[in-house]
Amino acid sequence: MAQAAVDYRRNREPSRGLAATGVIIVKAVLAIPHLMIVSALEELALLVGYIGYFIVAFTGRMPEGIHTLISLWLRWATRAYGWLAGITDVYPPFETDPVGYGIDARTPRNQQPHRGWAVAGIFFVKLLAALPHLVLLALVTFVAVVATWIGYVVVLVSGRLPDGLQDFIAGTIRWWVRVMAWILGLTDEYPPFSLAISPRQ
Repeated sequence: MAQAAVDYRRNREPSRGLAATGVIIVKAVLAIPHLMIVSALEELALLVGYIGYFIVAFTGRMPEGIHTLISLWLRWATRAYGWLAGITDVYPPFETDPVGYGIDARTPRNQQPHRGWAVAGIFFVKLLAALPHLVLLALVTFVAVVATWIGYVVVLVSGRLPDGLQDFIAGTIRWWVRVMAWILGLTDEYPPFSLAISPRQ
């Protein structure tokens, strides 16, 4: 059973102009169209994910359409958050499956989902099992947001975004993707507590 993953390339020549828009919060405004799409997809993904628990509990299979919608949400969010954090300066495309973008998520296909985990999802036991991740992720995400703003300032002054900062932010995104993929049944393998990540070369 595979974990969800995030593929990304480090931003070697970050734009000082985009960093300046980040410092004064304009970049967040520019991201609003994508964040609205992410929010709408999130509502749909959580709804169909819950419906998917019942389908898996009774049939032992997850419908392809449910997997596709959840995957679409996680991938779109990864690209939007990655751009906002400066992992790439290329504005995210309004596409469902862009090729070669600077950061993107890969989600596993659960060919034999476990009925027990599906039943646990129906009664919110699975959410309780994810609670340690969700609490830690809330703290780490707050740090990542602060680190993102610091990164804008660093780029504005030096023209460089430190590798460690990029890896930390990308690692945070991957941790979140893995937890949500597990909660919604894209994999039955409990996610690791890890920020470690290796970029594409």
